[in-house]
Amino acid sequence: MFHLFEKIKKNEVYVIAEMSANHGGSLDNALEIVRQASNAGADCLKIQTYTADSMTIDCDDEPFHINGGLWDGYKLYDLYQDACTPYEWQKEIKEECERCGIDFLSTPFDRHAVDFLESIDVEAYKIASFELVDIPLIEYVASKGKPMIISCGMGDVQEIQDAINACRKLGNDQIVLLKCCSEYPANWDDMHLGNIADMRNRFGTLVGLSDHSFGSIGAIVGVTLGACVVEKHIKLDGIISADSEFSMTIDEFANMVNDIKTAKRIAQGPTYELSEKEKSSTVFRRSIFAVEDIAAGSVFSESNIRVIRPSNGLPPKYYKEILGTCSTKDIKRGEPIRWEDISNTSFDESNDAYELRSVEPDDINLLFTWANDPLIRKNAFHTEQIKFEDHKKWFTKLLNDPSQKQYIFMKNGQPIGQIRFSISDDRAVIDYSIAPGKRGFGYGKIMINLAKTRFHEEYPTIKKLIGQVKKENRASSKCFEDCGFEEVFYQFEFDYKE
Repeated sequence: MFHLFEKIKKNEVYVIAEMSANHGGSLDNALEIVRQASNAGADCLKIQTYTADSMTIDCDDEPFHINGGLWDGYKLYDLYQDACTPYEWQKEIKEECERCGIDFLSTPFDRHAVDFLESIDVEAYKIASFELVDIPLIEYVASKGKPMIISCGMGDVQEIQDAINACRKLGNDQIVLLKCCSEYPANWDDMHLGNIADMRNRFGTLVGLSDHSFGSIGAIVGVTLGACVVEKHIKLDGIISADSEFSMTIDEFANMVNDIKTAKRIAQGPTYELSEKEKSSTVFRRSIFAVEDIAAGSVFSESNIRVIRPSNGLPPKYYKEILGTCSTKDIKRGEPIRWEDISNTSFDESNDAYELRSVEPDDINLLFTWANDPLIRKNAFHTEQIKFEDHKKWFTKLLNDPSQKQYIFMKNGQPIGQIRFSISDDRAVIDYSIAPGKRGFGYGKIMINLAKTRFHEEYPTIKKLIGQVKKENRASSKCFEDCGFEEVFYQFEFDYKE
């Protein structure tokens, strides 16, 4: 069983150890690389299936010579003859992989290589970057119906898409693309691993990394950017080959595997949930405390309350709203300020300053802004942010729904809150909120008292009002209590008297 998709489904990185020419012409070395790669944490050992004659022709003309780079001075035919893995070794290498519990993978370079690999029952294929444009080869490989790992070094968008289309044309959609820079070794400035996310979105495939750079930093960055596969060349100590200069030792490879696993853990997300250790640290956040003794009835001021550590009091965002209100009790220096400590008596509660008006079509944007305020979403029973299109549909329905009645609460002509009644038979459920910047001044109590009177005048058959509040929303709970509601089975109820 080829384990690539199983690993990816578990959100783990599938690590391929590329042997290439690093056997140095020895089958014993090749088998030792398999064993050591397995011990180092590889999920798969990869080789290449070709002969010098399947790659090129034996020709001394200038185009067949390499000038510059790692293989400077080589003739192509001679390079491939030195670097190839003999066909007669490959079944034994595959069997050694099976004994070691890792997958076996190879890169074919012509149809004969594919046929040979089929004869030894390979379970997946790799397409090399240089063969990305060999559409006939890709089609032939894809026709076998097995997973296709395709390196995209040197490939432009159209060439990559052509290769994908060739696979899908044959009904093969088991495709993993590998971002690759076909330099040996790869220069970090040329790797452009930011392409990984774009490739995933653009081509609709899984995307990994074939890394030819020195060290493990390229692989780590690739994983943090979403690479689900990492391929890296691996070598034994002291073995010199055509690929050894940019290959990792076994120890380096083992360290890279551990670093990849760590990087994968670090890059988890998005989530805004606190860890258990973070939760334990929140006790040392800032909150509002008394910094002087405060007598009952005294006004909260900048001199007697401050935002300090720890977090036992109200959050700092309510500091300005609390200033100017009055204390309901004696508070000692060093005690936290809580909602029950704050009186509404400093406000003019006469109805002359306040009014309720029915919601109008022009209120759609105002209500949308209020509804998505972070505190309102936190205290709502459905905490997800609301999309405007969903809000628009809801608001349009509300305006024409006889079971819904919503008011805007006004002070001196300015909207500062909303309250809605959802009617069912002889009862109505209340939903209310106060605008950001207007909380902590007692407006909720004023609004609910006004609204329950106004609503009863308009709907005299309603006998009971119900306020549903999250257990942790102490401010709203106290507001309903102050307005004459009684807590009954975790909700607040108010009965109109005959």
